[in-house]
Amino acid sequence: MADFRFRAAAALELRRQQETTAATALSRAEALFHEAEAQIERAEAARRAAQETRAAVERRGTDIGTLEWHRNWIARLAVAVETVKRDADARAQVVRQAEQLWRDARRRRLALERMRERAWRRYQVEQQRQELKVIEELARLRFVMPDAWRDES
Repeated sequence: MADFRFRAAAALELRRQQETTAATALSRAEALFHEAEAQIERAEAARRAAQETRAAVERRGTDIGTLEWHRNWIARLAVAVETVKRDADARAQVVRQAEQLWRDARRRRLALERMRERAWRRYQVEQQRQELKVIEELARLRFVMPDAWRDES
């Protein structure tokens, strides 16, 4: 019997490559998202530190110009936090899209792999059927021509 050959092997390999590409894109998107989360933490920490500094300056007593400068500084830091949060939200959306692309690529690869497994099982069943035919033919020949199978001693 001929060797097993899956006709859609090239398509399966293409699906594997597409899944690998999608997984790579997903990991990059996740890395960028985690970087954005770290930026949010740093920006919020800077804003909290500025607020604590302003509170300390107020407790010590200072002029209105210094207090106004601190207020503006904290406002700029708050805007920076919001900007970083918007960037993180955009990156989270990119992660969701990349994850969906990866899931779709994985689903398509798995479908082809299931097709390959079914073809492999059919091949094995056919191979066993062919072997049984040969065995049955040999048994029939032994029954029909018993003298041909005796040892000549």
